[in-house]
Amino acid sequence: YRWIVWKLAAMERRFPMQLGGRYLNYGHVLSQLKSRYERELVAARRPALRKMLNKDVAAGIPIILCVSQVLRFRSKKPDGGVAEELRLELTDGWYSIPALVDSVLAIYVEKGTIKIGSKIAVCNAQLAGSDDGVDPLDDSYDSSKRNCPLLLRITANSTRPAKWHARLGYVPPKSLENHAGTILVKSLDDIHPNGGSIPAIDLVVCKAYHRMYREELINENKQVYSTNHLTEAEESSRKIEFDSKDQRAREKLADSAQKECLKELDEDAPPEWKEMVESNSPEEHYDKLCDVNRKIVDDWSHKRAVLLQSMVSKSVEHSMADHLTTERASIPYVKVLVKALFRNGTKRGTERRQVAAELTAWRVTDDHLAVLREGNVIRMKSLNVKSDGKGLLQLSSKADTPMELLAPQPSRYQLRQSGYEERSALSFIRLNLLSKQKHLNLIEREVDIVGVIMKIEREGENSSIAYLTDESGLVISLTRNHTAHCADPFHI
Repeated sequence: YRWIVWKLAAMERRFPMQLGGRYLNYGHVLSQLKSRYERELVAARRPALRKMLNKDVAAGIPIILCVSQVLRFRSKKPDGGVAEELRLELTDGWYSIPALVDSVLAIYVEKGTIKIGSKIAVCNAQLAGSDDGVDPLDDSYDSSKRNCPLLLRITANSTRPAKWHARLGYVPPKSLENHAGTILVKSLDDIHPNGGSIPAIDLVVCKAYHRMYREELINENKQVYSTNHLTEAEESSRKIEFDSKDQRAREKLADSAQKECLKELDEDAPPEWKEMVESNSPEEHYDKLCDVNRKIVDDWSHKRAVLLQSMVSKSVEHSMADHLTTERASIPYVKVLVKALFRNGTKRGTERRQVAAELTAWRVTDDHLAVLREGNVIRMKSLNVKSDGKGLLQLSSKADTPMELLAPQPSRYQLRQSGYEERSALSFIRLNLLSKQKHLNLIEREVDIVGVIMKIEREGENSSIAYLTDESGLVISLTRNHTAHCADPFHI
């Protein structure tokens, strides 16, 4: 009854000239009550929020809800101060649910961008509170109280304003066919570093770098005490070094363990086998054995070899676990510079002014590298996002993050509008002029050059300098940081 009156009153306020004083009346309320009774109770067609509260559908499905209340709860801090918790009460027109908002959405609420009556499209939401579902018809359920058993956790990057006439409830699948089945973020400017993960976005790979490896050295307390970032050549060298060291340690432990295991096994050997081993000529003794004793000796010899291998292996693994001081873990990753895909309808110049974001793909495979090529447009979902403190967005993906080529691939015109330019070698003269310019963006500060190496010299343990020139005669210095054991820092 509450939401019927609320909706009819809102319609009168929205259209006062056409519906004022004529829409919220006894007949309309009774008609709506009857309609809802027949749909929900007779036809058993539950509304969106009731399904969600019953935990019969996932909370992350795209849904359009309306803000019905802005709730503020105050509590005392241990230091005597007052803490205020901000919540939104959201409704689908049938039932309501309290929503926990992040810091970005809280700012929008304080500014009045999100207010009572605003409709918002939400995806990737999460239910917090009770592990069991609840029924909104229960007397104990009240979405306006602080102790409400279930709450909806929403984030800014997964929330968008909806049109005032948008229909409340789950978004029809047909409306999401061209939007990756979720909210599709269309610009990097729409992403908030503190606004949670990105539901979906189409990215143009502007620059792709070589695969790297993050090496983690772990002590006996399972704590990472050293982290290094290695090239593929350095990773291969470090892996061989650690594997060789591990193999030598295992061989040494196996030699000592074998002697102890043999002594233990021989104590349980059958008398026939002991007599044969202790004889002056075990081979002649074996030939003189009867069939029964020979079978006993053969069975024990086979059993002894199997037990010896098993005991030595267990002893070596146990010793390695006790004496291993350093473990090594290596995680492959690749970094690429990306921009959002320019689309028809986007304001001209918006994408050109947009700063590129840096995407780090962790635990990459060869299949990932085939997708993350320069000039490709990829659609990614559930990307993590943060800021590096300089305003540059840092995106990151895991091994299971959905990543696919956009089909069909956009035209060259769209790529140019998105800010993509094919790589080309820069002459040293142009490089000299470019170095004198100010306010260069991240992509402009990174260049490709072709030159002749004149000299390479070491500068300390972890740095080397190469001097290059081209047909202009200008000389530039190229500095590269590397590990102390790297013999070929420039991979010549």
